[in-house]
Amino acid sequence: MDFKKNNLKWKISDILGFEVFNQNGYKIGILSDIISTGSNDIWVVKYYNEEVLIPALKNVVKEVNIARKKIFVVLPKEYDDIYGQVKSADGAFEYNGYFIYED
Repeated sequence: MDFKKNNLKWKISDILGFEVFNQNGYKIGILSDIISTGSNDIWVVKYYNEEVLIPALKNVVKEVNIARKKIFVVLPKEYDDIYGQVKSADGAFEYNGYFIYED
């Protein structure tokens, strides 16, 4: 399946393995799988033995940076209630309003 955002097009195989960061600059994990549900895809993000399920919606996925292999999302407040606090990104720096790991 192909995705299109901001006139950029990518395939699922292009973005698997990308690091995923939330709106606070914390690394959520690595995009490990994509589940097709019919209405919208669900992205499976793994951090050690934990999984976070993120809907692939325009109001959630804010940027897919192919060159840096990073995805930036804005998670609803309810995610803290469901998953608890996300893990902190060590050695982070700011990029386009987000804090991310240095390559």
